[in-house]
Amino acid sequence: MVPADLIAYLLPLAARLSGYPAISPQDLPPIRQMPVAEIAREICPEDASHCEGMVAIFDSDRYQILIRDNLDLDNPSDNSFLLHELVHVLQYKAKGEEIFVDCPTTMKTETEAYKAQNHYLGLEGQFLRVGDALAFMTCAGKQDTFFTKEVMIEPIIRK
Repeated sequence: MVPADLIAYLLPLAARLSGYPAISPQDLPPIRQMPVAEIAREICPEDASHCEGMVAIFDSDRYQILIRDNLDLDNPSDNSFLLHELVHVLQYKAKGEEIFVDCPTTMKTETEAYKAQNHYLGLEGQFLRVGDALAFMTCAGKQDTFFTKEVMIEPIIRK
């Protein structure tokens, strides 16, 4: 079970870093921790091998967040994936299903979540940055990299 104090910390931070309106923890979907193979079977029942690399996902169809049970949620690098999914919940609450209406919109949705996740990682003093694979993704063969520069943030250098 995800600790309530972690949700109390990450949820308002996800709102602040993403710019989406905050919601009450009671409005969050259930957060289910499970083995990666189980996540893969639930999200990609026709071919679970397509989802084996998944760390976490906001499943808007069933209104739930699935997250790997082997993540150390005390570690900012690991709990940043939960923050990413919380951003998706905020996006969904603000805009509904339109956040996944087509490929370019889905890419923008992911870019916003990765940007918030990377900002969080920087605030937590982590060197890990995620989402760089977006730079290599295309929508129906057309590479529109408007989102690629948005994913990465400048490192925070403290003197």
